[in-house]
Amino acid sequence: MIFLNAAAGEDRHAALVEAIGRALPDVPVVRPDNGMDPARITEIFTWLPMPDWQVYPNLRTVYSVSAGIDQFADLPAHVRLVRMVDPNNARRVCEFVQAACLACLRNLPKYAARQVTRDWVPATAPFMSDTTVGILGLGEIGAMTAGRLAAMGFCVEGWSRTPRQIDGVVCHSGADGLDALLAQADILVCLLPLTPSITGILDAGLFARMKQGSSLVQVGRGAHCVLPDLRAALKNGQLSQAMLDVFETEPLPAEHPGWDLPNCLVTPHIAGRIEPASAVANIVTNLCRDRAGEPLLWQVDREKGY
Repeated sequence: MIFLNAAAGEDRHAALVEAIGRALPDVPVVRPDNGMDPARITEIFTWLPMPDWQVYPNLRTVYSVSAGIDQFADLPAHVRLVRMVDPNNARRVCEFVQAACLACLRNLPKYAARQVTRDWVPATAPFMSDTTVGILGLGEIGAMTAGRLAAMGFCVEGWSRTPRQIDGVVCHSGADGLDALLAQADILVCLLPLTPSITGILDAGLFARMKQGSSLVQVGRGAHCVLPDLRAALKNGQLSQAMLDVFETEPLPAEHPGWDLPNCLVTPHIAGRIEPASAVANIVTNLCRDRAGEPLLWQVDREKGY
């Protein structure tokens, strides 16, 4: 039996119920308002973690509605975790980063702040060919983004935990590689997954190793960035501007200090989106594979965290 958590979203609920009914008519699907026996639940489709995983003794698989999976840190180790993969989501994130890098190149976050105070202060801007974009995270989305930025004319360097090779991109890895990337980047883009070892990676120590006056584009996970440290770096000029699309608390509360970071554009987590049709197709594909005894696609390595 599949349980559709309310947090998964109404559009996904309707599409998934219809698709499962066609492909696997013998598989019952329940929602919170249907009433259910937790012992019969074998799969859960959700965005948020359940309050108590232990009430589902026969749970085998959790399907994350989103590409992010760090919210499932307390999921029992024996339960498989599957993330959503959507080529359109990768394209959306990539295009957002392209737009954000162009915005930083032409100082748009600065001009947005100056508009509020009605300051008419023009500034010169370099060409793309003279600007290095450093990308933290060279997974599927990071690699695609790096290639597109290089094709646009930026100089592109990337960093990942393990060595990678991408045509037209200087790739770094390890601690020394990170230092080398930070020393070169005029615009730093965070596209990392969230794991315990890199929680809070965007902190005062990292900002101090960046080029003075460089820019930050944060589209990873909210917990990557230590906001008080970012505020200090923007205020003292170590960083000139930033664009933030993700926060630890979302939606961002009206009183949150993230709204008031200097020279910073805030967007409401809109860089990417998993389309309902893609999410449904992925889940139905995996349900069919599982019942045929085939390995699941897009399963998360629980030890690595991605």
